[in-house]
Amino acid sequence: MTIRQLTDDEFEQAFQLSCYAFQVNDPEELRPSAHLSWNEATCYGDVSNGEVLAKLDLLPFHVDIHGKSMQMGGIVGVASYPEQRRKGLVKQLIVHTLKEMRVKGQLLSYLAPFEVGFYRKFGWEMAFDETTFTLEPIQLPKPNPLLEGQIERVPFSDKRIRTIYKNQQRHGMLIREEWWWKSLERKYSKHYTAIYTDQSGTAIAYIVYQVKNRQFETDELLYTEPAGLAALLSFIGQHDSMIDSAEITTPSSDSLNYFLPDPKTKAEIVPYFMTRIVDVQAFLVEFPFLNSEGGNYTLQIEDSFAEWNNKIFS
Repeated sequence: MTIRQLTDDEFEQAFQLSCYAFQVNDPEELRPSAHLSWNEATCYGDVSNGEVLAKLDLLPFHVDIHGKSMQMGGIVGVASYPEQRRKGLVKQLIVHTLKEMRVKGQLLSYLAPFEVGFYRKFGWEMAFDETTFTLEPIQLPKPNPLLEGQIERVPFSDKRIRTIYKNQQRHGMLIREEWWWKSLERKYSKHYTAIYTDQSGTAIAYIVYQVKNRQFETDELLYTEPAGLAALLSFIGQHDSMIDSAEITTPSSDSLNYFLPDPKTKAEIVPYFMTRIVDVQAFLVEFPFLNSEGGNYTLQIEDSFAEWNNKIFS
């Protein structure tokens, strides 16, 4: 058995493994996005006698850390066949990938866990939650007509969306690169996207959503000004004759309940992303500490899966 980077000739094996593990109903619908991801990712696999037994994909990202861009390795597509599980294959892949991320200069790693406890033992910890608010008809925002500005439906490829996202950039968020925007365009190809522009014609808010089975569901809702949020909430309310409920999903840190007309809305908080420091020393060197004379601090790090972090730092 060998752990190594998979080759283009092994794409089909890796693709079929992912489809099996994640129970994909229509593999051919997923294939174009899988090819796009494959071209950007580094895929590592456990290979035996030419057969891919387990794999994971490492995607190159940058994230905003208090206004500073840092390289981040996004781990996705971790999969193995059922008969290969509980043999330590994924553990070996994760340890191998941590070393590769360090070589690549990826100081952080994010992943969306299928099981928090599994990745927690490898050093990842919960960092981001999402809250989904379920609004019943009487709780929908008031469908007030806009007195200023306008809402328009646009394709997700509209460049103004990127501007809104960039202007709303904050600590911990992904700095979306061109290839990732293209991936999202494919993901949202069957969604609706609406932009709100203020009275000056400046785009300050957007929403990505679906309306199906009389339910309004959001995938993204971003705004740079409170007026943008108010306009998007009113836009949701304008669907009152079409829907029986609305689900609005936002980062928990947005505290959207403060802005809903009825704060006593059903709200479900779900762990969203975990993160890990890959290289503690390099991370501390790059971290944008405030200039302060507050004193000295000493950290003793114990890391069972990245031995280069087992040091005392001051």
